[in-house]
Amino acid sequence: MKKRLAGLKGIHVAPYEGGTFKTPVPITGAKSVSAELEYSEVKFYADDVNDFADYQFAGGSGELVLSGLKLEEYKTLFGCDYNDGVTTVNSGDSAPQLALLFERKKLGTQEKMLYVIYNVKFAPPTIEANTLEGDVSEETISLSFTVSEMPNGDVYRVADSGTATTVANNWYQKVYIGGEGRVSKEKSVAKEKSKNTENVA
Repeated sequence: MKKRLAGLKGIHVAPYEGGTFKTPVPITGAKSVSAELEYSEVKFYADDVNDFADYQFAGGSGELVLSGLKLEEYKTLFGCDYNDGVTTVNSGDSAPQLALLFERKKLGTQEKMLYVIYNVKFAPPTIEANTLEGDVSEETISLSFTVSEMPNGDVYRVADSGTATTVANNWYQKVYIGGEGRVSKEKSVAKEKSKNTENVA
């Protein structure tokens, strides 16, 4: 099994509305993407000993770097108004919840690893411009985003096109949310502690 990965392409976002993901739409000009997930340590003590320890997801943040943005993409990514070829960024704009999809190539193969981060919200970019001095250098746009969990606890998924062929073929047509009949994860630490205590007894 090839493990080495390289490259980045296929950036898409899919709005989450009314409890479902809409059809993914492409965002061109991807340069890089990164996401850092945070976990908080949880410990409970009883009888002077630690009888429960775990790490709970505490959100995350990331950055998507693009070669540029179309004005209509401001509406898709940030919830801005776009009319008559004019984008307006307003302090009252509400960033939409999006799924962020992309892929990386598995070196030495024709296969790829496919990623979807389920609950992402982007912030509009800063405004920056530089005067021309001789040679033209590339200027990019960096978009910060937050990462949250879905109601069932899902944060992201990764699929291997070499083994998940059907899933891979439809990756950008519909957001993959897993097999049918998945059970939502229990999010209550207190209930988890109680369950572990019963098992020990």
